[in-house]
Amino acid sequence: MDCFQILCLDGGGLRGLFTASFLAHLEERKNTKTVDHFDLIVGTSTGGIIALALGLGYSAQQILEFYQAKADSIFPTSFFGATRHWIKTKYSADGLETALRDYFGDRKLGESTSRLVIPAYYPGRAEIHLFKTPHHKRFENDYLEPAALVAQATAAAPSYLPPLEKESGIQLVDGGIWANNPVLVGIAEAIGYLNQDLSNLRVLRIGTTTTPASVEDYPADGGGKLTVAAPLINMMMRAQETSASCIASRMLPEKALYEVNPIVAPADFALDAASQHLVAFGESEYRKHSCNLSAQGYFEHKASIYEPEHHLPASN
Repeated sequence: MDCFQILCLDGGGLRGLFTASFLAHLEERKNTKTVDHFDLIVGTSTGGIIALALGLGYSAQQILEFYQAKADSIFPTSFFGATRHWIKTKYSADGLETALRDYFGDRKLGESTSRLVIPAYYPGRAEIHLFKTPHHKRFENDYLEPAALVAQATAAAPSYLPPLEKESGIQLVDGGIWANNPVLVGIAEAIGYLNQDLSNLRVLRIGTTTTPASVEDYPADGGGKLTVAAPLINMMMRAQETSASCIASRMLPEKALYEVNPIVAPADFALDAASQHLVAFGESEYRKHSCNLSAQGYFEHKASIYEPEHHLPASN
């Protein structure tokens, strides 16, 4: 029996350049489209933007070019940026909102040709918020949402960008708050809504690089608000990513979880800084992992036919 494949894409701001580069080299070398091989794609934050673009038919190379072209307008360099960051969000939402609207236009989530799950978070009610394509009859609303809005919501990183506020007044922030590594979200969706057996799942997770843990990350005495705020955020993000992968690896059959998330030095890549080295790194990591991915048949698998349960109104 053929397996059910899930692609999980981590958050990480402009480190999404690594993810896009990895997938672009994969598509080029294998002369294929990523979406043709995965039955479900789950993406958080920058991974959510990439997931949406893949589902809407963009090639990974086009996604990479989007990041390269729009990075400076999304996170513009400012002399006062670091100081502003202490008292309010480091950036306004204007750059990201404009870039996403220009890129996705008026297209809706429901136009995706692949099953998608895009995590966000609703802090006003302390609730998780999942945007989903209509791959189950219960999913009656999200498919009508503009893709640009979904992308902005999942990528609204606290302290860097303000929340996305919908017309209803709901404010949504980055899904990385609770699912920066969304492997468990993908597994739960496949089992809970898509009637898949755990033994039938195979998952590819692509991170946006990680840094090694260090005792210097957290003050020995615990520290106060000023000294512990930034290290604590990094520690919590790393803990979520590690725990999600650890749980997933124990739930899934042996070798059913493959992860690409290389370790880099702490100062190498910032969430809000584009680097051409990330593009080169994406190619390097593709070369390193391509043989294993081929041997395990990830790109021999053909995605199952996706038939939406609900359809967008016909345009006039």
